[in-house]
Amino acid sequence: MPAVVVHVPAVLSSPEPARDIACEAATVGEALLAVAARAPQYEQRIFYGDRLLVTVAVNGRHLPHADVERTLLAAGDRVDLLPPVAGG
Repeated sequence: MPAVVVHVPAVLSSPEPARDIACEAATVGEALLAVAARAPQYEQRIFYGDRLLVTVAVNGRHLPHADVERTLLAAGDRVDLLPPVAGG
């Protein structure tokens, strides 16, 4: 499996600082599950049951929620977690 980095921004890791979590994952879905397993304190900030709570970008390219689970990763990819934003 490729070695990738998942970036958890400060807004999701608070009160801790932003964090990069290295893991091995073939897909973005596997990478998110690896983050939840290695840092369980972030699981409720990433998932609500089976539902994804964050937007995901791979190497700066935003992914539609429907594609997150199956998007393939290559060695050295960076997965960014982006918090939900609301407002008017």
